[in-house]
Amino acid sequence: MPDSSADHKRSGILSDQPSDLVGGSGWLAIWAVLREALLRLWDDEALPLAGNIAFRAVLAMFPFLIFVSSLTAFIGDPSMANRLIEFLIQIVPAPLVDTLIEEVRAVLAVRRGGVASIGVLLTIWFAVGGVDSVRVGLNRAYDIKEHRPTLAIFALQVVVVIGGALVFVVVAYLLVMGSLVGTAAHRLLSGFQPALLTLDLVRYPSAAAILTSALFAAHIFLPARRTRFSSLWPGVLFTVLVWMGLAAAFSLYLARFANYASYYAGLAGLIAALYFLYLSALVLIFGGEINRVIRIRRLARAFAVSQSG
Repeated sequence: MPDSSADHKRSGILSDQPSDLVGGSGWLAIWAVLREALLRLWDDEALPLAGNIAFRAVLAMFPFLIFVSSLTAFIGDPSMANRLIEFLIQIVPAPLVDTLIEEVRAVLAVRRGGVASIGVLLTIWFAVGGVDSVRVGLNRAYDIKEHRPTLAIFALQVVVVIGGALVFVVVAYLLVMGSLVGTAAHRLLSGFQPALLTLDLVRYPSAAAILTSALFAAHIFLPARRTRFSSLWPGVLFTVLVWMGLAAAFSLYLARFANYASYYAGLAGLIAALYFLYLSALVLIFGGEINRVIRIRRLARAFAVSQSG
């Protein structure tokens, strides 16, 4: 297998050891994929792009929560919206909740008009900005040129925002049903605690399921080219696992080492959230880069087989 600089550049591989990526197996192949993905992460200028995603995510966070709360109260009732808010606070990573929880509660406590009001329409507009930044990041990771009309992209992003909000409305209904089931189980089994069914038992699996579903939806619909499921799951699985580990590590860091208040005073919570979202954006882009490298490996191996045949 040739590994000269000219050959591996013609093949689209950035690593100076392309034979490990194309012909390697086991741990050697895994390391070669990760190394190539890291090189592409740098080559695609993911560091500033992740900063853009984090900034726009903060801008979109509160508008999206406002829209979810308004839509839940409109379809269901205010108590259902409050239950959903408490559930989201339970499953959202501590780096975001612990630093911004008071601001979240203050924003969501304000009563607003229906889902068709001008204010809520503006929240959709800001939330769309967060979706757009993820679209740009995934297009960059998959090396895809955007060819869709601007209006089509905007319509897709609005559908993503409204669809995501409707998913949380369904979660709110499931929480109500879970509470009813828990109460019924408590009547049959006196030792059973109904609260376990709605929070302690389901919050971590629910967080993983919601995150995994959102990532698959993002990788499928936001890039300008459709990709097979078999080519998506490695990067999505990597993102979920690393993101959960990142949330735990960042929580520990904030609790034991970080002292943002001494540097940023009242902005400490916002800065901590920005740091976490910045690292999360890097992980998101890196997951796309992994899928791209795996696709390159498959194509290179198929080409090598065809040439040898």
